Amino acid sequence: NPNVTLVDAFPNLSFNKALHLTHSGDATNRIFVVQQDGKIITFPNDSNATVSQTKIFLDISNKISSSSGEQGLLGLDFHPNYSSNGYIYVNYTAPSPLRTVISRFKVKSSDPNKIDSLSEYKILEINQPYTNHNGGSVMFGLDGYLYIGTGDGGDANDPFNNAQNLGSLLGKILRININATSP
Repeated sequence: NPNVTLVDAFPNLSFNKALHLTHSGDATNRIFVVQQDGKIITFPNDSNATVSQTKIFLDISNKISSSSGEQGLLGLDFHPNYSSNGYIYVNYTAPSPLRTVISRFKVKSSDPNKIDSLSEYKILEINQPYTNHNGGSVMFGLDGYLYIGTGDGGDANDPFNNAQNLGSLLGKILRININATSP
C-alpha cells in the first residue's frame, strides 16, 4: 500500500526474539518487551531511547524449557491494579515435564524497574505433549479476569483433539478470576 509508511519506533534498540510489546498502565511512560529467551526488557517510551536506558525487568531464562520454536517466555500482562499491588502475570514453558506455567510475580519495592524473581506464585501448570503449539498470550479483560491462550498442545492437526475436548485445558482460552483466593 503506497499510503503506508513503516517507521522504526526505537531505532537505537534491538531485542532477542521479541514477541510482545506493552506498557504497565501506571503512568510511568515505560515500554516492556517480552523476549522468548526468558527476559522482559523495560525502557522509557521515547523514540530516542538508548541501550544504556534499558533494564532487565525480569529474567526467568533459568526456568524456561527452551527459547526455540514455540517455547520460552510467551506472554505478559500487568494486573489492572499494578500501580498499587505491583503484580505481573506471565506464561512460559518449563521443562521436566514439559508444561505451560502461568505465574504471578511482584515488582521489587526498592526498584520499580525490577521484578523480584523469588516472588513467583504459580497459578496454573498444564502438561504439554509436544514442544510446539504451546500458546502464550495472557491478558486482562475489561471484566478484570485474566485470559490465557493455551495452544492445542502441539504437533500437526491437533492429534489428541485437545481443542475439541472440554476435559482438556489445551486448545482453549481460559478465564480466571485472579483476585479470588479460594482454591
